[in-house]
Amino acid sequence: MAAMLKFLRLRGAPVFGEEFGVAVGPLKQSNFFFGPNGSGKTTISRAFVDPSRFAGTTLEWSQPSYPLGVKVYNRDYVDATLTPAGQLPGVFILGEANAEIQAEIESLTGPNGSIAAAQKALAGLQSSLDAKNRDITDARAALKDAAWAKREDVPAELREMFKGYNNNKDRFLDRLLETATTADSAAEEFTALAQEAAAIFVADAQPLAELSLGRDIRIEDAPGFPLLGVAVVGSGDVQLAPLIEQLGNADWVQHGRDYLEDSAGLCPFCQQTSPPDLGAQLEAYFDRNYAGQMEQLAAFRERFESWAQDWATYLDDLPAKPGALGYLDADRWASARGALEKAIDNARAQVDGKLSAPSTLLSIPDLSPHVAAVNAVVREANAAIKGFNNLLKNRSAAKKSFIDRCWVAFARSTLATDLAGYEAVMPGHEEGKRSIEGKVETAEADVRGKESRLRELQAKVTSSRPVIDRINRLLKSVGFESFSLAESAEVENGYTLVRSDGEIATETLSEGERTFIAFLYYYQSLQGSPQDDTESHDLLAVVDDPISSLDSEVLYSVSTLIRKIVEDIPAGLGRVRQLLLFTHNVHFHKNVTYEAHRGPKLGSRQYGIVRKQIGQHSVIELCDQNPINTAYGWLWEEVKRAAKQPSTSAVGLQNVLRRILETYFKVIGDVDEPVIVGKFEGSDRVICRSLFAWANDGSHAIFDALEYSPTSSTADANLRVFRRIFEELDHGGHYRMMMGESAAEGPEQGSAGALA
Repeated sequence: MAAMLKFLRLRGAPVFGEEFGVAVGPLKQSNFFFGPNGSGKTTISRAFVDPSRFAGTTLEWSQPSYPLGVKVYNRDYVDATLTPAGQLPGVFILGEANAEIQAEIESLTGPNGSIAAAQKALAGLQSSLDAKNRDITDARAALKDAAWAKREDVPAELREMFKGYNNNKDRFLDRLLETATTADSAAEEFTALAQEAAAIFVADAQPLAELSLGRDIRIEDAPGFPLLGVAVVGSGDVQLAPLIEQLGNADWVQHGRDYLEDSAGLCPFCQQTSPPDLGAQLEAYFDRNYAGQMEQLAAFRERFESWAQDWATYLDDLPAKPGALGYLDADRWASARGALEKAIDNARAQVDGKLSAPSTLLSIPDLSPHVAAVNAVVREANAAIKGFNNLLKNRSAAKKSFIDRCWVAFARSTLATDLAGYEAVMPGHEEGKRSIEGKVETAEADVRGKESRLRELQAKVTSSRPVIDRINRLLKSVGFESFSLAESAEVENGYTLVRSDGEIATETLSEGERTFIAFLYYYQSLQGSPQDDTESHDLLAVVDDPISSLDSEVLYSVSTLIRKIVEDIPAGLGRVRQLLLFTHNVHFHKNVTYEAHRGPKLGSRQYGIVRKQIGQHSVIELCDQNPINTAYGWLWEEVKRAAKQPSTSAVGLQNVLRRILETYFKVIGDVDEPVIVGKFEGSDRVICRSLFAWANDGSHAIFDALEYSPTSSTADANLRVFRRIFEELDHGGHYRMMMGESAAEGPEQGSAGALA
């Protein structure tokens, strides 16, 4: 046997205005529940739709691992399943999913729909993006024009750097911006680059010879250099030596010797008659050693002068060498040369002084630092010349790097101001563009998503034609001919009614038609295959009051379809494995529970009555035999129950009493209601008038509309007035018969068995 629901335990705080605490079960294959309006049937059906809405509610299955899928028909299902299509009267959408889909499609595609709004937002963002792109284009154009004009500021020998860009301003600008991205400052000037241009750009350029270095002047290595620091004087063995040494005038005496031969016997120093041996003594004083030292000093002076002349020639000739022009730093060369020439002149003067005054002690400064300074400038020039020669050897490989360096100088030197202005505004423009592009991308995705959703919804809309065919076959199978369904000409996959005379109904659907059509849609959804992968094949069908304000033809049709489900369950036909039916209509209850014969063909079934108690939870009484025999008999059973237990039957009692009066006295006829009401006084008169007023309201008016809260005391009062009405009309015997009272309990009057 397939899985079935064994128990529904419904508990919880007030939901939908009703507080419940009811247990339903154990259940069988077909379960029929009868209860008046307000007893809680709809609340029970709602618990099957979403048990979580009722705290503590549980469903207990006979096979917990294999629960049935639950499909519920109630007022909520009717409202969700059958909805009007826009503002078109008589046109409707069937199916909860279809109605939701149609509403969402309209929200997407309407004049003020979300797709139009998303497209409008996207258009606004695209307009902002266009404006930002114009800002960027204008900034690029300004820099491009400035750079294009300043090509003339580049030295002529370097303009080959623009080769390949002179005929395309945009490529020219791209090259400039590429350079600016990789170099944020100028490392070189065009004047320095121009020296290399000959090796890079001049096709017939020849290697340059390196400049020679100046020879160092090593004074300390020259003969006679030690005498510079020694006093060169005569011999100390001569008589005049002590005096000369005392006076320190040897150089003066040496110069005076030249005048002795021409002094005519007089001393050239004191003008006195000179001693006869004065010449011999001076000759002895300035002996051969002295003469040798003087010769060494003279040789030193000659060697030094030779060096000085060589340097003078070197310093004059070097700037004219082929490699010196452009590679020799003129300023540094002039400074180093001047310092060296000044040092040479100073040394020369000191050497000349030594020869004039040999006894003088000298210390000539070292000239090597000045020589090194001059050679340092030459070495730097030679390094540049080597670089030039290397460029010649590797011209093709060096050209790209050289051109890149030229572009850096052009960007960061020639265009420094223009490029700085461009770089100041562009980050803001580009950041703004990126921000807007991100928003545009999001907006485009939003539009695509909504359009994709629209296509998805349109693909999901269930075609009306198969549903129409199935429902019309159902109508035909039960002999219903008042109307049939047809496709709407105004709304795709919409429905409309075709009356029995062939006319298309354009008025709004009546309540009965809505209920009937929704039930037909529910019934056909129980047939065939599951609608999607999430739906179970085997179903529990819960049906709450499928007939409301329906005529006999509709009631018969719905009853026939329900009985078909009841018969299919034990036979294993279709998808329904268990049925729970709730109704307040006795006639409908009798129709669906009718048994032409008993046996396994009808399967296991049971019956229940739903009762609402004052101040307490509803109760459900289950039994194997149908407790509802006739509508009239059932009404009197409720009166009997109320008479015995007023607190358990007060809810709906007034409606039961009203329906008995309406049914019985319509049969008897000739009832003068004002006369009957006049026989009562006080509160009893109010109750009597109310009972007859309800009787004239229609078969479905209930006490709820009167904002009347019944209690056990009001139940007693209503029962008292109800009995007296029968007695005042001389039908007390009928009352006692229906209540099961003996004749001794009251005078027998009237026709007791009129409706028994």
